[in-house]
Amino acid sequence: MRRLDRRDGIDDVVDHMQKMFNQFQDITDFGGRMPVNMKEEDGKVIISADMPGVQKEDINLKADSNGLEISAESKEEIKEENEKYIRKERTSRRYRRKVAWPTEVDPKSVSADYSDGVLKIEAEKEPESENWDIEID
Repeated sequence: MRRLDRRDGIDDVVDHMQKMFNQFQDITDFGGRMPVNMKEEDGKVIISADMPGVQKEDINLKADSNGLEISAESKEEIKEENEKYIRKERTSRRYRRKVAWPTEVDPKSVSADYSDGVLKIEAEKEPESENWDIEID
């Protein structure tokens, strides 16, 4: 016979709503396009973000238990010369992206590497917690 615990259902609903809310925060601001890939592999969550034209020192990362915020700014070189462009599509851009973790991770384990315009972020997944019944003596 299964014991009925009213909190189990409510906790599940609250957890589900929190995950849905975090997904809505997965946004790009300021018009800068920053596509990301996310996968789970070998006990880690791995995120790759395309950020061409951005210098490593201009990238900021913030992580917590809910997700990751990536922000950066690519700066156009300003020359003193009076240049006349036929076409000028490269400009300064700001990037900002919030990504919700797909599972629980340890925010202190987050590491990042930036190479060839691609930011690679890794975070260790938290072990899944187990529930079990405890007998009372």
